[in-house]
Amino acid sequence: MGRPWWYDSYWEKQEKKRRRLRMPNHKIWVWLALVALSLLLSAVGIDFQLTWSAFLIGIVYYFCRILALSIFIRVLLSWFGVRPYSWPVIILYDLTSPVLDPLRRIIPTFGGFDFSPMLAMIVLFFIPTIIDRLVFLLT
Repeated sequence: MGRPWWYDSYWEKQEKKRRRLRMPNHKIWVWLALVALSLLLSAVGIDFQLTWSAFLIGIVYYFCRILALSIFIRVLLSWFGVRPYSWPVIILYDLTSPVLDPLRRIIPTFGGFDFSPMLAMIVLFFIPTIIDRLVFLLT
């Protein structure tokens, strides 16, 4: 039946719940790792051009290439029977779902084929070129 209405915390000493430090979602950590990896690769890949524009273009270049490669790997894994709950697949889905989910809402599937990964990869391959041209025109 339960405890009576008059039986409250006066009779038993309850500790206050300890506030736990909340860590950000694991999707944020995956994206931060992608940014850190692109920063590292662009710092290593500068060919003695110590300009900020070359460094920023390198960051965008590697960021887009790694993201396009991860989308391609996700497409390949969807063709095979891979467990969706293994940690590499979860990391891959966390990395690619923010790019693919908005495109899937816009682009319909045709005959069971999803063309959003292909469009995302095409756009990701053209973004560094467009930014490079814009920086070249502005300087």
